[in-house]
Amino acid sequence: SRKEKRKLKKRQSQPEPTPAADSTTVEKSKPSTPPNNPPKQRKPPTPDTLLPRSLKDPMPPTKYYPLLVCSIGNPGAQYAKTLHSAGHSILQTIQERGVYQPFTRGMYGLVARAGTTTRVHGVLTGWTKEVKASDDITLWQSTHLMNASGTSVKKAWMEFSAEQRQRGLEPRLVVVHDELESDLGKVTVKDGASSARGHNGLKSIQAAFPGNLKWWRVGVGIGRPQSRDANVVSQYVLRKMTIREEAAIEKAAASVHRVLQDIADGTR
Repeated sequence: SRKEKRKLKKRQSQPEPTPAADSTTVEKSKPSTPPNNPPKQRKPPTPDTLLPRSLKDPMPPTKYYPLLVCSIGNPGAQYAKTLHSAGHSILQTIQERGVYQPFTRGMYGLVARAGTTTRVHGVLTGWTKEVKASDDITLWQSTHLMNASGTSVKKAWMEFSAEQRQRGLEPRLVVVHDELESDLGKVTVKDGASSARGHNGLKSIQAAFPGNLKWWRVGVGIGRPQSRDANVVSQYVLRKMTIREEAAIEKAAASVHRVLQDIADGTR
């Protein structure tokens, strides 16, 4: 009949129902991470992670030794800028080119104190010294004749060392002198107790400190005449420097200053 044909046509036009998914055939998706272990997110780099390892732990050197640096020579204008007083010329150059007060009378001689110093840290430069807070290298010139240097050096050292130890520091003594056996301008560093090789100023200091103090001596070469005659050598060391010799001694001052910093830092 027409009614049955319409019902059949209607059923054919309707979509067939999708069969239900079989739970045994559907693979369960696994969570990407356990619920108690969320994925780690990478943190963006910070300024600290970008620094070289040497600058990540900005710790200053653990030890620093205040220095009393003594030059020996002969006093007065008559002996100024002579080869035998090369030690005085070295300290004068360091004082003029560094951050030091002028030489004034003190500690049984002439003394020039540094402006006070401290250490500051920069991201690019690391630890550097800046003149601010505490005396670290004190320059001292003997006002006695070379051959009688020991007494005044010892008195100056006693005063300086007592002052530094009251501050809880360990001071060191350095003596700067002319070195007849070295080429002009050559800088050498030796233990204070090592052989003076005929240098009467060093002998005088060694006699003042008979083995009970470790100290350093920094020699600045002045060359020597060809003759070994005592009178010729005496005239050579007591004459005024030539322009060339004076320039060489002034240039050596930079090397001497680097040695002093090494001794103060404890690397020598």
